[in-house]
Amino acid sequence: MNANEEHRGLDRRSFLVSAGIVSTSLKDVAFANTWEERKALSQGFETDSLGPIVDTNVYLFGWPFRKLPDDTPEKLVTTLRRYGVVEAWAGSLEGVFHSDMRGVNERLVEECSRWPDLLRPCGTIHPGLPDWEEDFRQCVDDWGIKILRLFPNYHGYSLDGPEVEGLLHMAAQRRVILQIVVEMEDSRTQPHLFRVPPVNLSRLERLLEKIPEVTIMLLNAHRICSPTQLRRWMESGRVFVDLSMLEGVGGIERVVETVPVERVCFGSFLPLFYFAAAHLKLVESRLSPAVRQAVASENARRLLEQPGSG
Repeated sequence: MNANEEHRGLDRRSFLVSAGIVSTSLKDVAFANTWEERKALSQGFETDSLGPIVDTNVYLFGWPFRKLPDDTPEKLVTTLRRYGVVEAWAGSLEGVFHSDMRGVNERLVEECSRWPDLLRPCGTIHPGLPDWEEDFRQCVDDWGIKILRLFPNYHGYSLDGPEVEGLLHMAAQRRVILQIVVEMEDSRTQPHLFRVPPVNLSRLERLLEKIPEVTIMLLNAHRICSPTQLRRWMESGRVFVDLSMLEGVGGIERVVETVPVERVCFGSFLPLFYFAAAHLKLVESRLSPAVRQAVASENARRLLEQPGSG
């Protein structure tokens, strides 16, 4: 649900419950020092709580086309804490438009270092730029970044290029997770003079066959990719997907009926989307508590700890 759209079909009480009031236990969880402490503190939450959350799809800084509610790091961190997020994989909105990836990634790492217990930086790589390999090396070796985010449609390259195949080989060798952002906005909300189509993923299956050990997460994919397509790619390689842009009643249930539930991770797409929208998808789902917690945090944790296995 877009941050500027109305909450259609969501009554006032449900929205207030999902968006506002959480127990003090959630705040305790967010500030715990270790994962074990956070998980222990999360036990005993009320039934509409998800316990600790790992959000795999957030961004820092501003979006140039409209004002967003949580477009400062301080506001974003406050929202994440309120909902019990214990780790957020944070990319840079500057990386979508800037051509100086070194500067983009330096600013992101510096900002995330202010909240090292919460924000995990996801560097931006543009394989269409000269010396992108040095950007990769700096992210992985100098800053210890484990997740890199790609924007093929905004950066003007396709998945067919030799640079992309080279990047996938490097990521597989260094056990780095690649997040491919399928789209950033619904075409209906894009400015008339700035139309950006979704990423063409038709090449993905062939790449996975050539480099099956690479780990890829598709962000904002559900408007474009059906559960059947996702399952085919997951059967071809290590492909994961987040929840953002997954709409409709029972949307999560329909996805996990088709794809392996261990490949589905929580993603809010904050600040472009309301966090409450993603949170409500899980809260109102008919999934078992164990499956909900796997989607909320455990799948992302296992993926990060063992990106080269399973």
